[in-house]
Amino acid sequence: MKKCLLLISVVSSGFLLSGCLASERDMGTLKLQLQELNATITQMQANQAELAGKMDELNRNLSVSNENFSQLDDKFSNLSAKLDDISTVVRQTAASQERETVHAQTILPSDLFNEARNLMDKGVFDQAANGFKIYITKYPDTVQAEQAHIYLGDCYVAQGLTKQAAIAYATLLQKYPQSSLIPTARLKYAQSIVPLGKQDEAKRYLNSIVKDFPSSAEASLAKTELSKLK
Repeated sequence: MKKCLLLISVVSSGFLLSGCLASERDMGTLKLQLQELNATITQMQANQAELAGKMDELNRNLSVSNENFSQLDDKFSNLSAKLDDISTVVRQTAASQERETVHAQTILPSDLFNEARNLMDKGVFDQAANGFKIYITKYPDTVQAEQAHIYLGDCYVAQGLTKQAAIAYATLLQKYPQSSLIPTARLKYAQSIVPLGKQDEAKRYLNSIVKDFPSSAEASLAKTELSKLK
C-alpha cells in the first residue's frame, strides 16, 4: 500500500513538473510573440506617421496645384478676352475698309475734284490738299489732274508749306510740259522758291515766262516779280 502511494506521489510530481516546464515554455513563446507584436505595432505606427506626413505634403502640393490652375485659368480668360478684342477690331477694320472701298468705287472723279475744291474755297486747306493728292494718284491722266497740281500747291502755300508747294508746281512742269497751265505753274514755282533762297532760279523761270508767253497775264505778273528781285 505504501509503495502504491509512493508511486502515485512520484507520478503526480512528474506531471506537475512537466506542467510547470510546459507553462514556462508557453510563457516564453508568449513573451516573444508579444515582443514581435509590439515591434509590429511600433513599425505600423511609424509607417502611419510617415504616411500622414506624405498625405500632408500631398495636400499641400494639391493646394499649390489648385492655386496654379486657378491662376492659369485667369490667364486663359484674359487671353481669350484679348483675342476677342483683337477679332472684333479686325472685323471692324475689314468692314470699314470694305465700306471705304465701295465708296471709292462709286464716287466719280469730278465729284472727288469738286469736293477738294470746295474744301479749299472754305479754307480747309489740309483736307483739300489730301483730296487733290488722292485725285492725282487715282486719276493722273485726266485734264483736271493738271489743275489739281496747281490747287495742291496753292493749298500748301496757304499752310505755309512752301517747299511742298514748290514740289507740286514742279511736278506739273515735269509731267505735263505741253499743258496750258505751264505759264501759271512757272510763275507759282518761281514765287514758291524765293523764300527758300533760290532767287537766281526764280529769276530764270520768271524771265522764261516773259520770253515764251509774252502776251499772257502771267508774263505781266512775272515782270512785277522780277522788279522785286533786283
